[in-house]
Amino acid sequence: MSAAMPNAPARVSPLRPLLAFALLIPVGVLFGQAWQGQSDRLTFAAKERQGIEYLTALGPVTTALTDAQSAAVAGREVDRAAVTRAVDAATAVDERLGDDLRTSERWSGLRVKIEALSSVPAGDKSRIYDAYGEVTDLLLALYGKIRENSQLIRDPEADTYFLQDGAAEELPESVVAAGKFADLVGIAAGRPAAERTAAVADIISARDAVLSPATDLADDVQSAVDSTESRTLGGNLLSRLDRFRRAMDGLATSVGTLDGRSALPTGDRLNPARIEVQAAASELSSSILAELDVLIADRQSGVRTERVISLVTLAVAVLGCAVPAVLALLGRRRRRRPFGGPHRTAPPRPTAAEHGESQWEPVGAAR
Repeated sequence: MSAAMPNAPARVSPLRPLLAFALLIPVGVLFGQAWQGQSDRLTFAAKERQGIEYLTALGPVTTALTDAQSAAVAGREVDRAAVTRAVDAATAVDERLGDDLRTSERWSGLRVKIEALSSVPAGDKSRIYDAYGEVTDLLLALYGKIRENSQLIRDPEADTYFLQDGAAEELPESVVAAGKFADLVGIAAGRPAAERTAAVADIISARDAVLSPATDLADDVQSAVDSTESRTLGGNLLSRLDRFRRAMDGLATSVGTLDGRSALPTGDRLNPARIEVQAAASELSSSILAELDVLIADRQSGVRTERVISLVTLAVAVLGCAVPAVLALLGRRRRRRPFGGPHRTAPPRPTAAEHGESQWEPVGAAR
């Protein structure tokens, strides 16, 4: 009766480790897509922050130019040192960021125009007004170029979009318009009575140009506050916005009734109101740009956190697929019996009987 054969060990299919590793393919694809999207968002935010830095440098340039324009139109001495300091600071920023934002050519052209203002003959108020107007128009165009090339104008979040629109478009337009309005009133006050009607029409148009961007700016800031999750945005901006609106309203109403019969105020009378507008605008601009930078920096921090989570998820997925596969392979190797060739046994030693010899020694054998 033959002995029963022992049970053979269960075989491990080689497909199981392969299937485990195959699961890593879709995981890797998803990780690559997530990583690329996060990289794009970080690059987008970094470009926006470059734009914010450049816009911050242009604020003092805007203030210095409008101050210089009002002084030149009124026949006062222009503070060229202030203009030079602001231009030099903006030039330093352009040297670092101009290539990335593609603004170097525009800034170089604007800088040449600013330097040429010192050669405009004194005393000719209309010519001075036009020369400075050309420069400030180029400055506002540079603001738009920065918004476009830094991608601020395409910001996907509501609060940051409204903030950049207010800080980079409505606010500088308001400052420039306020300066032009005050200077135009000063020029019109010295015109002959026969030109009074045309002068009043120009002043009314300039006043509308002051109030329109100021209203749009207020809407932008309020929209940003209403749509943000920041707990500090409203408190940091709304009080400064109120000051700016009061300053703009004070400037717009300082000319009194524009009926063509009453005398127009002099530029000196409007100058304190214009200075208050610039001070309020400078404070508001700094606050808006600072809050905008904080919001985008927080967004960057959130994306970096997502990257860490993505890496951890990938590591867990790799371990979850690789460890079972490796264990399965090791188990398969342990169960496989090594091949050592046919089994050989030593032949039995022959007995004495097989050789025909007696197992007993004969009696009387020689000793």
